[in-house]
Amino acid sequence: MSKENQNNPLVKMDLFLKWHLDSDQFEIPDIPLNRNRMDRLIRYLASPTANPFESYISKAGSITVLAISPILLGMLLMIFHFMVGL
Repeated sequence: MSKENQNNPLVKMDLFLKWHLDSDQFEIPDIPLNRNRMDRLIRYLASPTANPFESYISKAGSITVLAISPILLGMLLMIFHFMVGL
């Protein structure tokens, strides 16, 4: 029991409380500080990365150039296909 509890008159009077204070024991589990290779590999693969297209995205309202570019490319290929086919 700590010195603070020994000097407290309430603890001296209440034996049940004294018994509980003396019986408190904590088991601290061993936590490994060094991770194994598989954990490090999984942590590396699951870590967030920077967006490589961030510099190409220019927002104009709610529509982005990156979202419109596949549609524009498809339209250009369709027009080119009809021009070559004629």
